[in-house]
Amino acid sequence: MSRIFSMTAYELVTSGAMTLLEKRYHEEWKNISRYIRELFNYHCSRCGLYCRVADSRKDLLQVHHIDENPENNNFENLIPLCATCHLKIEKEARLHAPYRNRQSELFSETYWTTMQKMREEGLKRYGGDGKNPKTHLSSEEFELLEVERELNG
Repeated sequence: MSRIFSMTAYELVTSGAMTLLEKRYHEEWKNISRYIRELFNYHCSRCGLYCRVADSRKDLLQVHHIDENPENNNFENLIPLCATCHLKIEKEARLHAPYRNRQSELFSETYWTTMQKMREEGLKRYGGDGKNPKTHLSSEEFELLEVERELNG
């Protein structure tokens, strides 16, 4: 068995061995997801767990694409979730996946409404106090800051 298949998800993420999975994501995904985690001050939007230092797999803060499309990196489509909450949300989404064509209006509206509300409440609670300068950045301003950061080392 290949070493990559025997690794846990946490080990894959922390070791940098996720090259196959990373192909699905934007080339700047690491910076984009870091920005979202910083925007919410490293808190899970669902349960509020503080995940700045990941002591275990369940403490790892992940960034979820609300529309399930890894190519849509619009900031309003991204929400930070601890690994436990991310798995719960992904499981719920997949339960409805076989019926997506027939139930899209019912599921999508409920799912979208719930996720957007969760994101807004999380941002207010953990990052939207006005003290975090990142809460006021647009996608374009963030990209400019990232380019500047890379150029300055």
